[in-house]
Amino acid sequence: MVIKSAIEILSGPEEVFSWIENPNKAKIWQKGVQSEILKETPEKIGTAFTEILEDNGKTLVIYGVIKDYTPNQSISFQLESKMHSVFVNYSVEKKMAKTILSIDSIIKWKFPTNLIFLFIGYKIKKSILAQTNSELNELKILCENRNG
Repeated sequence: MVIKSAIEILSGPEEVFSWIENPNKAKIWQKGVQSEILKETPEKIGTAFTEILEDNGKTLVIYGVIKDYTPNQSISFQLESKMHSVFVNYSVEKKMAKTILSIDSIIKWKFPTNLIFLFIGYKIKKSILAQTNSELNELKILCENRNG
């Protein structure tokens, strides 16, 4: 499953990117996420971490690794859980006084979730996209309030 989303933010790329690359700042706009760095590398690529997602009393542990990193431009993660494998890329692009933040994700569901996805995949995708857009709007507010 492919999920793509983008948002225009009235802020510089450096400000927007700082909210993505810094786990402590990311927890503010990504609701229900707790994270812990397991192994940090100076160049960021190879940094390993765990995230614990809590939603409606359910918990999901995700193991992640930074796969690609260009300061103030893009960061990519490989995420693994018992339910899925996810590759996600965040990129920022300056456009006049705004920054375009784009998120591209590829989600591969594991058994038995992949069977469930066959029947209600459109609902799952719609839910993920709604959550992503909600989080991006929260990030937009945080970044724009810093500038205003």
